[in-house]
Amino acid sequence: MKKKFKIDTHMHTSEISSCGRIPAAELAFRCRSHGYDSIVITDHLNEEYLSRFSPKDNWDTIMDHFLRGYKTAKKQGEEIGLNVLLGAEVQLTINESEYLIYGIDEDFLRSNPYLHLLSPWEFFEKFGNDILIIQAHPFRDSNETVFPECIHGVEVYNANPRHNNYDHKALDLCACNPQFYKLHGSDIHCNGDFGGAWMLFDEPVLDSHTFHAAIKQNEYSMGHL
Repeated sequence: MKKKFKIDTHMHTSEISSCGRIPAAELAFRCRSHGYDSIVITDHLNEEYLSRFSPKDNWDTIMDHFLRGYKTAKKQGEEIGLNVLLGAEVQLTINESEYLIYGIDEDFLRSNPYLHLLSPWEFFEKFGNDILIIQAHPFRDSNETVFPECIHGVEVYNANPRHNNYDHKALDLCACNPQFYKLHGSDIHCNGDFGGAWMLFDEPVLDSHTFHAAIKQNEYSMGHL
């Protein structure tokens, strides 16, 4: 049987995300021990994170800090045979919904300061042709703020055990929007979150652009505990 390449699409480092409890290097090591070939670091890029900085800090300084979790995980990944991809979980200020973005790189983040201030419609119009925009846990804790015209898909299974994600509603949303891409993610924050969900690909997923392309071509399957 041909090998499948296993990826986790959603996790947070303690260096960057205030809710994260696992340091980036340990995060990479433990994901590898759970059989993952690739992971995506999706640290929170939102108003809470940006409030840590002084108005005197320029955007490049902020991004130097934001990328620390990803770069630390990537360095560890290179030592243990794990591909570490760059993503982000962006919370737009118009609502509390959060959007996982893929197909990005460091230049994208540095070239688009304060993108969280855009509305969902502005965000999709500006970036929708270039990156993958997936609404994370769209119905978590009874949230109903979903704008289908502003996303490419949704996280239909989120393995975070500390929330009611109402994943069945996400599946119903996809049934009404068959063009949507469906993703699974462990949403790792704490020790008990590893290995909860995964996606499988026929070819190695080496970077965020490769991941974006494979999703668009529907070249994957999904699973969870």
